[in-house]
Amino acid sequence: MLQGPSGLGQYTLAFELARAWLCEQPTEQGACYQCRSCHALDVRTHADLSALMPETLALELGWPLDDKTQKDLDEKKRKPSKEIRVESARDMVAFSQHTRSGGRTKVVLVYPAERMNHITANTILKTLEEPPGETRFVLASEAAHLLLPTIRSRCQTHAMVWPEAQESHNWLT
Repeated sequence: MLQGPSGLGQYTLAFELARAWLCEQPTEQGACYQCRSCHALDVRTHADLSALMPETLALELGWPLDDKTQKDLDEKKRKPSKEIRVESARDMVAFSQHTRSGGRTKVVLVYPAERMNHITANTILKTLEEPPGETRFVLASEAAHLLLPTIRSRCQTHAMVWPEAQESHNWLT
């Protein structure tokens, strides 16, 4: 789990971790950005990546919605959800049970993780605790304290912090 204050790039880092894990020709610095897998990530169609996020954010970030959800939204049967829906979590659990499409691993990206309600969080709990096969999870959060303790306890945490002024200056220089 990547956690830290808003604006530190938790989503970007989570996505780049997923890219590095799924890349067909990774380098020491991470993904190659040239292979078929990296291209599929660029267009948000990689078969071994499941992104769990609110529909409002998925639309904003260019992630495709499943056909039924898109149809419901197009026909104005409902508005896009601002929470991660339990149906999406159930789809992710099913995704994790299927074999990989050919790569080394499968990845589940959850952002922002704090937008899971209790039902959604409990739906992914067992899969998070015992991921099937070569499935990796990366959760990103700007408010990890809002997550269920059972979710937090099953994650390795990386706390992202703002760099000190001198460190930022040196890096920019």
